[in-house]
This record gives sequence, structure tokens and C-alpha cells, in this order.
Amino acid sequence: MEHLITPAEVAKYGRPISKNTDEEKLNAYIIEAEQMNIKPVLGDSLFLSILEKGEDDEKVAMLLKGGTYQSGEKIYTFVGLKAAMSYYVYAKYLMVGDFNATRFGVMVKEDSYSSHISSAERSNAYSDTLEVANCYLEDCVAYCKRNGLMSGNPGSQKASGAVKIRKIGKI
Repeated sequence: MEHLITPAEVAKYGRPISKNTDEEKLNAYIIEAEQMNIKPVLGDSLFLSILEKGEDDEKVAMLLKGGTYQSGEKIYTFVGLKAAMSYYVYAKYLMVGDFNATRFGVMVKEDSYSSHISSAERSNAYSDTLEVANCYLEDCVAYCKRNGLMSGNPGSQKASGAVKIRKIGKI
């Protein structure tokens, strides 16, 4: 596997997205999500192992696609890493998907048949999508720990994606 998810799978495992969405942009968001959201939580070793084994390994296939599993006396269910990735990619798309870098600067494409959402609405949709993605990733981490794919805390971070607000100027 080159990446955890393909652009075609983003809509399959997550929220609906236009079929006319630029695949190059989605590929960029996939790389960003892998490097910024998934790898820091799972750790390099597990992340690389998932890419190497793909769906050939039974435990990794379950991690990627989700499902129901038993650990001890309890039964658990989760949606899988592809769904978590899809939501991280969708969140990125919400924040920057309609921006285009041109030789004249960063532009927002407009036409007479649509209107853009406000910054507040965009931020709310982004936060909601990140919340879902983080929840799905936490379930994936729990699956990994219960099934011996990871122990302790190999990744240096917890699932987040929250916005940091900094005050600039005099206090």
C-alpha cells in the first residue's frame, strides 16, 4: 500500500464528497492526515507495518476496515482506520478545499449557482468532522492495544487536531 486510503475511498468510508473533487488535492490531504494525525498517534513502526502488510494480514485488515471483535469476555465494534482517515481528509477539504493557488494569489472560485459558507460555519463543520475522526481513531488505537498491534503509547501524541489560539501583541 502506498497510502492508508485512496481518493475514491474517501467518499466510500466517510461523508459524501463531490465526484468532481480534484484528486491531486485529496492526495495531498491524505498525506497530511497520515503524517499529522495518524502516524503521531500510532507510531512510526505500526504505521509502516500497516502500509507494508496492507489487507493481507488479518489483524491489519480488520484495523483498516473495522468490524466486530472479541477481547476477553467483551465484544467491541469499530469503523476502522480508513473511516478515521476519511474524516481527517474531509476536515482538511472543508477548511481549504475551495481555495486555489494561482499566479495572482490564493483565490476562491465563485460562480452564479453557489455561495460560500461563512468562516464560522466552516470552522464549526471542521470541528465537528475532527471530533468524529478523533473518536474513530481512538477506537482504532483501542483495537490495536487489545490485539497486540501496539503496547504502551508508541505514538508521541493523542488524536487531536484542535485549533491553537495565540495572542499576539502586548499583554
